[in-house]
This record gives sequence, C-alpha cells and structure tokens, in this order.
Amino acid sequence: MAQRSHYIVEIDFDETIRRRELLVRKAVGDLIRTQRKKQFSGLTQEKLAGLSEISFEHLNHIENHKATASLEVLDRIAKALGYHRLSDFLALDEHQIL
Repeated sequence: MAQRSHYIVEIDFDETIRRRELLVRKAVGDLIRTQRKKQFSGLTQEKLAGLSEISFEHLNHIENHKATASLEVLDRIAKALGYHRLSDFLALDEHQIL
C-alpha cells in the first residue's frame, strides 16, 4: 500500500504542475496579446514577431496558449513592445500569475 499512495501523490503533483504550466502559458499569451493591441494600434502578430526576431508561428502559438516562451524570447517581445525590463512587462499580468 505504501507504494500505491506514493504513486497517487506523484500523480497529484504532476497534475498540479500541469495546471500551473497551463495558467502561466495562458497568462503570458494574454499579456502579450493585450499589450500588443493596447499599445500599438495595428501592430500585428507578424510585425511583433519580426521585431522580436521570432517566427510568426511561434508568436501565434504563444498568444494562443499552445506554446511556451523562453525567458530570452519573452525579453525580446517585451523590448519590442517598449519595455526596458522584462519584470516591468510581466508586472502587467491581469491574472496576477506572473
């Protein structure tokens, strides 16, 4: 029985991590989309991707919660949106997760 309860704890822990990762992915994607549309009227995903030196597809997947972004990529996106510090950009998270 001890093995089985250990297994259950691992499953619960894994599920908690997956849920947290999904929340972070959603918060990051929503933040990027919101700031892109709010600050720069007409700034398309294509233009932001170019300014950030990433592919349009990658940015699209980040904004639509299908992919994660490295800190380096987040920093480039934040700079392209006019933020000198990544922390200032992440502080704008409406979900208060980041």
